[in-house]
Amino acid sequence: MDTAKDARVLVLEDALRRLNEIVSNRKLKLHLDYSALNVLLTKAGGLLYEVKYSYIDSNALANAPPTIKIVEIMHQFQGLVEDALASGYAPQTKSQEMALAEYKYAGRIINGFQDRLERHDEEPARAIDILAVEISKKQPIDESENLQKCRCTDGSRIWTIVTNLKQVAPGMKLCCAVLPPVEMMGIISEAMFLGMNQLGDEASLGPLEDVPSPALDQARSQVKEIIKRMM
Repeated sequence: MDTAKDARVLVLEDALRRLNEIVSNRKLKLHLDYSALNVLLTKAGGLLYEVKYSYIDSNALANAPPTIKIVEIMHQFQGLVEDALASGYAPQTKSQEMALAEYKYAGRIINGFQDRLERHDEEPARAIDILAVEISKKQPIDESENLQKCRCTDGSRIWTIVTNLKQVAPGMKLCCAVLPPVEMMGIISEAMFLGMNQLGDEASLGPLEDVPSPALDQARSQVKEIIKRMM
């Protein structure tokens, strides 16, 4: 496998880059040992080089020592941050809210890296998580003619998704891609609907294995944009 060009590896690299930016600029306004966090990310960066240029197959890479160590480092990193968050932290500004969303996104990418290697092939769309979510609430955004804010659940957590799909409505089950958070009209959108690919009432919420082809195409396009922005 050409690990240097594999989308899963490149999205992992992007996630680590996002964490480095958060730490180097101290974007999480918490009582954190930023020196310790920086040491962890420096170690992860060296291990990433080994992962990226290993040129072994997916299953072997999933269980390779550098991969395992990166995930362990992420757990240590999260332990430090989550202990600080437990004090009741609430972002005071939009930039702080974005930093927290970036941290959560990056953690999800890194923690799920082994699973993506083991469960999926080299399809770029599978470098991120594709979920089945149910819309519980939607509301128009006053400052926009086209955008709507949707509150959704994947069965385990709540997601905020800003969309220009006018047909969305509470009760609908749709595919969404977990992507780097973006600010739209002052609202942080944590994921993106992959079109109006409605799922049946019987569809289970959470990670989606059987993704409709149009949704897979959209996810692939988004992953390619992540990689393109890294260049």
